[in-house]
Amino acid sequence: MKFKKSIFIIIVVVVVVVLASYGIFNLGNKVDKKVNTVTVTIPEGYSNKEIGQKLEKSGLVTEKDFTEKVQNWTDNNYWFLKGVPNDKHKLDGFLYPATYSFPKNVSSKTIINKMLEGFEMNIESKKSYIIKNKLSIRNIVITASLIEKEAAKDVDRTKIASVIYNRLNKNMPLQIDATILYVIGHKEKLYNKDLAVQSPYNTYLNKGLPPSPICNPGTKPINAAIHPANTDFLYYVLNSKTNEHIFAKTYAEHVKNVALYIK
Repeated sequence: MKFKKSIFIIIVVVVVVVLASYGIFNLGNKVDKKVNTVTVTIPEGYSNKEIGQKLEKSGLVTEKDFTEKVQNWTDNNYWFLKGVPNDKHKLDGFLYPATYSFPKNVSSKTIINKMLEGFEMNIESKKSYIIKNKLSIRNIVITASLIEKEAAKDVDRTKIASVIYNRLNKNMPLQIDATILYVIGHKEKLYNKDLAVQSPYNTYLNKGLPPSPICNPGTKPINAAIHPANTDFLYYVLNSKTNEHIFAKTYAEHVKNVALYIK
């Protein structure tokens, strides 16, 4: 009996040691993976440059390397990139803003592909509608980038989209302040001299959409660009107290709104 009991105790000890070792090994793997993985959140509305800065700050790749890879991208394996000019703005608007986890030794190319896959996944449900209605995905993303920068609240997105399309249909300049800020950088207030800056992105001087997206928009602005509200609005002004926009059909209405809400 004593011999059998001893054998039993030895077996139990061996099992405990093996299980403990396995648990420690797995824990070590988990810790190792956690230590060697970086999670980074790319906010909606970031430019490619800002994404590069965020990645560098997170200890992944340098802003310079990321920007160079983005501006020299020639891979057309993604359906939404087909027909987009092979210039430095090719990927503008298509680097999907989300939270990503990357290994510390990740390359810029891998990051870019992951963000393009994010865009593809989030646009997939709209693909058939876009193709069926012969919509330009590039123009959708350009419009969405304008909405992203202009709309402070979700309630305004589809209405701002309608203003953009209404103005385009009437051959009116869009006169969107965000396109000026894209050229000159952030300012709290724009002056007449700012509105006169010479650039193809200046929608005060040039009619039509800007040449490329001015940021990387999220899903909601993209949805608004695809499905705008049905309105006759041509103007809007921000009510700074509510952070919502006040819309107008005529210039006379707009002038009154400006007097009420711009102090």
